[in-house]
Amino acid sequence: MNTLKMLAIPLLFILICLQSCDYKENQSKAEPEQMVDNILEKSDGKIHIMHPDDGDLYWAFPKTKDTLGSGGELIIYMDSENFPDAGAGFAKYSLGVGGALPAHKHEKTEEIAYIISGEGLALNYVNEELIEIPIKAGYVWYNPPAIWHSIKNTGDEPLILVFAVIPNEKKGLLSFFRKIGVEPGKEGTVLSPEEFDILANEHDMILMPVKEIE
Repeated sequence: MNTLKMLAIPLLFILICLQSCDYKENQSKAEPEQMVDNILEKSDGKIHIMHPDDGDLYWAFPKTKDTLGSGGELIIYMDSENFPDAGAGFAKYSLGVGGALPAHKHEKTEEIAYIISGEGLALNYVNEELIEIPIKAGYVWYNPPAIWHSIKNTGDEPLILVFAVIPNEKKGLLSFFRKIGVEPGKEGTVLSPEEFDILANEHDMILMPVKEIE
């Protein structure tokens, strides 16, 4: 009997440990979604946690309504439309292979970008001189107001980055992309160069004149 009791105690301990491990494993599988929901319920509007798919998806400069081409895929997580009280906007941008943004500057908008993957060139114009800086995963790219800049994908995969814009305004950079961007599979509004330039200027995106680029 004593021998059985001595064997029973460690067996009971092992069973308790196994049940505890199983419980923790099940909890770990369910926790992320439940944690987000619980935080949102308790935040009272002061804390915002978003799932990866919670942003608004747009195609910028698509080849056709069904083909993105070398254009950019933009996901807006925070801007003046859905977070009007936030001081900054936040988005994710995937620039297609061979794609490039037109050279531009902002009068008051600051941009801070973090490169997630891919390779490219950060293009800045200092004293009318073009400076090309290779960028890749892990690089941070900051553009203060009044600096002409652009970005180009030189790799064989999308150049993916996340970026913040400050301030977060109704007619700011992200609201510009909401205007020109289209949902995948839908027809976008075709703008003339003059209409595009006017819209860009209204949203603090001043395009560099062609003569200066040349």
